[in-house]
Amino acid sequence: RLAGQRLLYIENQLRGYIGQKRNNPFSELYMWHAAANIGPQETRYLANYFSGLRPRAANDGNRTLVTAGRAIYEEGLPGSNIVACIACHGPQAQGVREIPRLGGLAYDYLKRRLEQWHEGYDKSARHPMPHVASRLLPNQIAALASYLSFIK
Repeated sequence: RLAGQRLLYIENQLRGYIGQKRNNPFSELYMWHAAANIGPQETRYLANYFSGLRPRAANDGNRTLVTAGRAIYEEGLPGSNIVACIACHGPQAQGVREIPRLGGLAYDYLKRRLEQWHEGYDKSARHPMPHVASRLLPNQIAALASYLSFIK
């Protein structure tokens, strides 16, 4: 699901694995070791390769939650002081510079990443994501992840 991901985001994430800053259980189990010997040039090559691939939607979310997810993405949750995702991730969830593309990512991946901030993982992530994600309720996370999984 890295196809079409933002080049700078991929580079930053690879550096996070190499430096063991992205500290969730799957990162520790799989990616820390896989990325341990990747140098700066290989990081750039990988980022160029994946960012140049054509993205496709995962289409694996819950369709009944898409409307609620779209509303959170486009309008935020003003009552909870949560800004709209569209402000940083763009109108098609395509991301900008080092801000990741979210459109088309797998439902389970998106849901789990948002839940991990509740659990205290990856606190090194840039503001405001840990703060925003930690304030989302489980049903809001499911709706947002569902909506994003269907974006092309």
